[in-house]
Amino acid sequence: MARPKNVPYVKRYNKEGDVANPISAIYEHDFPNRRERREKLNQVRFHGESKNFHLTVVRTVKFHRWRQFIALKDKKGRYTGEVKTIEHYLPR
Repeated sequence: MARPKNVPYVKRYNKEGDVANPISAIYEHDFPNRRERREKLNQVRFHGESKNFHLTVVRTVKFHRWRQFIALKDKKGRYTGEVKTIEHYLPR
């Protein structure tokens, strides 16, 4: 069974009243903390409110947002499987 995300430390005592599971090093976990999870949500998104046509209006000029995907190659010209994203603002 997988360990749930962000399990808090619970201090346990033995029969003599001593701490049975003391923290001897940093308390590590495998999951990002709340700040790291929220960083992705707080980034400025490239798309706007519309789901079908992405348009940015700055004063009297309109720009269509367009995202270009490029498959990257290694030095020998073979595709590596990585994709580079370029975001364009094209005048409308």
